[in-house]
This record gives sequence, C-alpha cells and structure tokens, in this order.
Amino acid sequence: MQTFLRFHLYLVSLVIVFSSCDAFNTKVPSSEIKKATKWSSKDQFPSFPECEGMNGDTLIVCFSTVVSENVEAYLSAQELQANTPIETTIEVKLLVDKTGMITLDSFDDPDGIASLVTDFEAYLNEAIAGLPQAEPAVKTNVGTSVNVALKLPITIVAQPEE
Repeated sequence: MQTFLRFHLYLVSLVIVFSSCDAFNTKVPSSEIKKATKWSSKDQFPSFPECEGMNGDTLIVCFSTVVSENVEAYLSAQELQANTPIETTIEVKLLVDKTGMITLDSFDDPDGIASLVTDFEAYLNEAIAGLPQAEPAVKTNVGTSVNVALKLPITIVAQPEE
C-alpha cells in the first residue's frame, strides 16, 4: 500500500511540475518590445568626435551640422551644373548603421533637382560616402549599438551650364 501511495504522490508531483512549465515561458509581449525599443532621451544619438561631451539636443544639432556642412562642402566643390540657376534645400534620409557607417537611403525631390542637376544623385551618394565614420547610436536600456534613420536638410546650389 505504501508503494502505491508513493507512486501516486510521485505521479501527482510530476503532473504539477510539467503543468507549471508555463511559469518559465519567456515570450515577451509585443507591447513590451515596442516600449523597450522606443527612442528615449536617455539613449545616445550617433555622434562625431567634434560632438564629444554633448548630449540631448546639442548633440543632435552638432551631428546634423557636421553632416550638412560636409555634404554641402563636397557638393559645392563639384560645381554642380543645371539648365537654370538653382539654390534650394532638399531633405535627405540617411541610415547610420550599428558600426557608424552612414549611407543615403533616399531624398525628397519636390522640385525635381535630380533631373535638373547633371549627375546629381551620383554626387550626393559620393558626398554621403565621404562622410567621416560616426559613433553609432546606442540604446542605453539594453546597452547595444543600433541602426538609426535620420532626415536632414541639405542646401543645393547649381549654376547654368556654360
């Protein structure tokens, strides 16, 4: 009889153990994932050495200024040619990857600049490729580098072809 009772106690214990495995379920609700990945003011924006020690809005302004000035200087040095004089601002979408490499994703072209300026897209890609390596963005709540998409205004100046 004791063996029978022990066997049932053992069987009940196994049923309890296996039925409580849901306590070890590691699925994270999607709302928690969205909350953890949402950008916060504590997260570290991409940076350049010139922006060292800055944070918050001053870091964003510094980073944007470095990118804009470098791209505009490159494009200006190319002496862009167009059918008519052009001086306008476009918005470029850049990707800064986990290693700090910056690439052109796309650009808004409401005035048709790409079709008016000779080899415009090639020059813009060269300008972006020539940017210095950035320090990548960091999601501080998980302590890892992340990819970031940014939109920045870039001034375009082109003169008529001679």
